[in-house]
Amino acid sequence: MHTDPQACYAAMLIRDPAADGRFFVCVRTTGIFCRPVCPARTPFLKNVSFVATAADAVAAGYRACKRCRPETARGSPAWTGSAASVARALTLIEKGGLDETRVDALGDRLGLGERQVRRLFKQHVGAPPVVVAQAKRLAAAAPLIDEGTMPMAQVALAAGFGSIRRFNEVWAGVHGETPAARRRRIAKGTPVQLTLTRHTAPVGDLLIVTDAEGALRALDFADYEARMRTLLGRHYGAVTLTDGPAPPAVVAALDAYFAGDATALDGLTVKTGGSEFQRSVWAALRAIPAGTTTGYGALAAMLGKPGAARAVGLANGSNPVGIVVPCHRVIGANGTLTGYAGGVERKRWLLEHEGALARAIL
Repeated sequence: MHTDPQACYAAMLIRDPAADGRFFVCVRTTGIFCRPVCPARTPFLKNVSFVATAADAVAAGYRACKRCRPETARGSPAWTGSAASVARALTLIEKGGLDETRVDALGDRLGLGERQVRRLFKQHVGAPPVVVAQAKRLAAAAPLIDEGTMPMAQVALAAGFGSIRRFNEVWAGVHGETPAARRRRIAKGTPVQLTLTRHTAPVGDLLIVTDAEGALRALDFADYEARMRTLLGRHYGAVTLTDGPAPPAVVAALDAYFAGDATALDGLTVKTGGSEFQRSVWAALRAIPAGTTTGYGALAAMLGKPGAARAVGLANGSNPVGIVVPCHRVIGANGTLTGYAGGVERKRWLLEHEGALARAIL
């Protein structure tokens, strides 16, 4: 079904019962997804996105709201047919029904073959079942790591990993540090130290976040600072942002870009958290040449996941490093400009600046 933001938000405001189950609300500031009839306070439109199925929300890394229980919503085409099998599979994964490799065992519990399970996940979730299960395990492991009382080998087993080696590999790949390093940092009360620089640009004031090595960890617009801080917390846990100068190379590249060199940002070093799938999408965004645009479906095909256009769109919307990781170069399938975290007007400005606007229909 279509999830027009304005229509969905209007239904949210009145908690329209007819909308229940027809779409789901992903709240960027909390990392939670809800039903449109959720009794919680309605978030601002700029902080939400809308997806057709609960599976889409789970694939994007959102957790189910404990008040409205969106995973229980029924009565919508989103929960019938093969999508119902995926919904049941997600419930089984939540309960530990998938080990590191045995997708065939999950299929046996669903009455489906392994290939069919993989195909349905590609169609409805946009990520393989093993990747979804890993995301669930990592989420379960985080509080056990932070509590600091359980031995790390037991944390790995309690979270559903087959070995501590695999646990360490997956955690470090997503979070950029080992579970033990995270525990030591939290035990010392030491947050990740990052530098925040405010930089004036023609498209609006920018927030530049860099680490001690000069790599970009985030770049956002000043009027979206709360969202940026939420994303940083989601990726790295406790974060301390200290005002200071950005590395000269970063400032010089941004100034050159806004002066007309659309390729000036290509060589900047970027480090992000996020899931394996999200990072693959963000890497693919950097491969889109300046002055060109692409669509969500084409980007999904580039990643070898032709059925993952929705999941690509959600990862695109969670990109923490704007402009440098050019999510603004992704447009609708019919060439229209679609939503942009910094606002469609800024997206239009950036594409026009890069000489790509003629290819997009306003």
